[in-house]
Amino acid sequence: MSLLPRTGRTQIAAALVALALLMTGCAPTSDEGGADTDPTAVETPDPTPEPTPDPTPGDEEDPTQDRVRTGPVAQYGGPAYGDQGEAEVVAAGVWCKTLQVFWGGSEPVPEGVRFTFTEPVVDAAGLEVTRAACGTNPESGVPLASCLGLPFDANATAYCGLEVRPGPDFVDGTGITFIGTLECPTVEVCDAMAGRDVDPGPPVVVNTPAGA
Repeated sequence: MSLLPRTGRTQIAAALVALALLMTGCAPTSDEGGADTDPTAVETPDPTPEPTPDPTPGDEEDPTQDRVRTGPVAQYGGPAYGDQGEAEVVAAGVWCKTLQVFWGGSEPVPEGVRFTFTEPVVDAAGLEVTRAACGTNPESGVPLASCLGLPFDANATAYCGLEVRPGPDFVDGTGITFIGTLECPTVEVCDAMAGRDVDPGPPVVVNTPAGA
């Protein structure tokens, strides 16, 4: 029987060892992930959500709007006013009307209520109403504040002055009424005030005073 050369036997042994290693899973493998992994790939982040815009100024509900109401005095149960007679001459072309302001109605006004005369309403051209103070208290002689902008608290009574300036087209008998602002501690009180049956009295009537 012939024998294989030593070189041949060595090659066969090496081949058998390699086969055994392959079958047992010990053979070297490629890197994990193989050729399919792209080392340059970058993960795209999720888009940033758009911020919610702040509400436009004026869109928010004002929680105090029902506790402050502006309009004609009679519409909101405001105080009545009494004309204290003819105007007096303050200076050339400047007259003063004195008013007494009081809360009418049969029931008392709730505490915390306040009314402010804010604007005059003149029923004819030719008469300007200013915000200047004028006149004196007919009982004490103390100088009076202007009726316009003067707040009147619940159940108060006061005198105030109204400065008027006639123009070339002024006519006797011109009347003045008022727009004002009612402030209340609660919405319910404002509703009750608006429902009061109050006669604010006739308009303030301006005629040319003696000596003008």
